[in-house]
Amino acid sequence: MRIAYKIFTNEIEDLLNLYNSTLIAYEQTRLIKKSSWEIENSIENCIVENLEDFDSNVNSLSFDLRQLLLIKLISILEQFLIDNIKFIFTETKQPFKTNNIIEFQHQELLSYNSLTEIFNKIINKDCRQLSSGGFDKIIKYYKSKFDLELNSFFPSKERIIEYHDRRHLHVHNLGKTDKQYRKKYNTTKSGVSISDDYIRNAIVDIKIFGEIVNKNTIKYLQNVIPSKENKIETRTIWFSFQNNIEKLDIIEDGFGFWSNDELVVFKDILVEKRELFDNFIEIKICGEQNKIKDYINIFKKTSKANQNIKFFKKLFDDYVIPEYPKKEKIYIEPQQKVVITEEIISKVEKLLPEEPWEVGIHKKIAIELVQSNKTINRIIKIIISRRT
Repeated sequence: MRIAYKIFTNEIEDLLNLYNSTLIAYEQTRLIKKSSWEIENSIENCIVENLEDFDSNVNSLSFDLRQLLLIKLISILEQFLIDNIKFIFTETKQPFKTNNIIEFQHQELLSYNSLTEIFNKIINKDCRQLSSGGFDKIIKYYKSKFDLELNSFFPSKERIIEYHDRRHLHVHNLGKTDKQYRKKYNTTKSGVSISDDYIRNAIVDIKIFGEIVNKNTIKYLQNVIPSKENKIETRTIWFSFQNNIEKLDIIEDGFGFWSNDELVVFKDILVEKRELFDNFIEIKICGEQNKIKDYINIFKKTSKANQNIKFFKKLFDDYVIPEYPKKEKIYIEPQQKVVITEEIISKVEKLLPEEPWEVGIHKKIAIELVQSNKTINRIIKIIISRRT
């Protein structure tokens, strides 16, 4: 279940539980008071008067409660519809690509550490306008961006709008009708009530409406998001290193590097960063393959140029970080150095063709003898030095 829809359903459930539990509390209090009055006063008229006063107060409080519930109910719906837009934005940017102009000052634009911050500015601007614009603007937005006709969803356009209009009267006019409302709903009443049936029906209607919005959102995304065959291939890797520098720029959120002709910010590919022990760090990055490859190459070059950074290894995609105790030291076994013997020198010399040798001959011999390129390269240098 998506987080926006889960919050929506939880809020609706909490609203209904609040209403039911409050009514039960009123009823239990009435029974206790009635019993107390019967014991203290045997005059029946006095008991009746006390109960009438209590019931009158309860009716007034119950109306106030239903009034607050309606206001909260519509707020929950509007917040869900806005959060749902943000969810769609995280899944696909396609419906948000318009010709609308948005201006940035140089200072503001260059202060952003990643493209994500610019995305946030764009979508938050839309959502703020929708929050202040009301339900009508939200309906139009869904239609123009996602081709979702909210007016056609259960319970009906008229009923959902009536809930909004009645909420508006209770928020801004203490439940008193104005000329526009009386004309729209053909009524002469000076005020609008909220009965028990009304609030219960409203809660059910809004809950079903949200469920339909959620299902249609999922269906929309399934049609809009390209299939796996058309997606840009991404790569996810873990890598580990030991850092003895107080501040290492290449693992800072704002670190930028070029991949082909595109500027990439480290924050955009960073998934997780964990400092384990003795400056030992493990990092998970994810993104387009060329960007991940370019970043790893930059990191390797940096570690080779600086003795305070020890790059250990790239880990598998499905690598799970073990839960190390914070102060526990883990011994990382160093690679064993290959001992160069006369026997292996002789084997390499036999595999060497007549000079001039082709470029990369050491790699072919390394594969043949199951040795590292570095080891074979050292042996070839020994052979050359003996021949001169």
